[in-house]
Amino acid sequence: MTYEQVVNTIDNKRRFGKACGRDVTQEFMEALGHPEKGLHIIHIAGTNGKGSVAAFVSSILQAASFASKEKFKVGLFTSPHLIEYTERIQVDGKQISREDVCRIGQQLLEMELKLEPTMFDYWLAMAMIYFKEQQVDYVVLETGLGGTKDSTNGLSQQPEVCAITSIGLEHTQYLGNTLTAIAGEKAGIIKEGVPVVIGKMDDAAAQVIEARCDELGCSLTHAGELDSRVKLGLFGGYQRKNAAVAVEIINNLKIEIDDSTIEEGLAKAVWPGRMQIISQSPYILIDGAHNPSGVEALRDSLQREFPNQRFSFIMAVMADKDYVEMAQMISPLASRIYTVTVESSRALQAKELADAINGIGVEAKACSSYQEAIALSTSYEEKTIVFGSLYFIGEILGMSYDQNEN
Repeated sequence: MTYEQVVNTIDNKRRFGKACGRDVTQEFMEALGHPEKGLHIIHIAGTNGKGSVAAFVSSILQAASFASKEKFKVGLFTSPHLIEYTERIQVDGKQISREDVCRIGQQLLEMELKLEPTMFDYWLAMAMIYFKEQQVDYVVLETGLGGTKDSTNGLSQQPEVCAITSIGLEHTQYLGNTLTAIAGEKAGIIKEGVPVVIGKMDDAAAQVIEARCDELGCSLTHAGELDSRVKLGLFGGYQRKNAAVAVEIINNLKIEIDDSTIEEGLAKAVWPGRMQIISQSPYILIDGAHNPSGVEALRDSLQREFPNQRFSFIMAVMADKDYVEMAQMISPLASRIYTVTVESSRALQAKELADAINGIGVEAKACSSYQEAIALSTSYEEKTIVFGSLYFIGEILGMSYDQNEN
């Protein structure tokens, strides 16, 4: 099989499995001889920010390895990808090769399992095999969906640290329709005696996590917000909260890393598609804010960075998102909103989204493509802000624009 054939075969597997993802991973790892054994895992869950936190932690660990006489390797597993599937699996900042995806992917696809893996399950299993082959020491592991039943929760290796970045309403059909229910689901990654770090969140949600820590004898660290003088590689005010979570994760690891190395890692962190400026002229900023909590963080960052300014927005989301609430949140900053349909069977149609936005009193126009939306939006002197589905952000990142700042 070619790389394209392997990727397409895996991509066409079920998105949401009939079986619990945790159970599928347990079967996968058993059949593979437990490649995850011996890895120092940092397990990160949360409604928003977990990808950015993972990027910060990975960058700090890479900086620490570079500064140390005893070098170590850092694996990173995240989802979804923006442009290339290989983004999901990285070692020391370098993506897995297509050749390795093809080789390991074929091995996994040929396996006969009792439970049916999803696309995510295959990539997680591939990551564990690859990390073992590469003799990785630390693995920064981002959950997929939830916590308790998440595929990443099926690994037999006890984590070094567990972190929950934030709690918001998302995937309510799977995780519950209250913040406390979702907090309980996310808290499912917590293991007995393992240190836990949490970001800023609703008090009721935090209390659920605190109770779980008490039950399992885990120390709990509440991360605050990083000092404004510390330079970050990621743009946006909300990234200081994410960086603070990352620093507390590092502080809870059984490894000594000095403050200057931590600051170097924070400054060098890269996480595409999050408050990323892809063009200065015309000014285009993209952000993968795909739920109300994410849009709220985007709005607050724009208000902080560009006080009293209004923007032209481009928006594309999945149909299961609270898109009216998202539009209402961003509306005080919007001169107009252009809508686009994401290339996905789960996408909300651009016209339906535009009609809903017009219904709340904000000017909106449905566009046939993101190219049309970009052309219309940048015809105004205002800055253009693109937000919504991460798959849509990936499409935008494929455009050729002046990238003076990342």
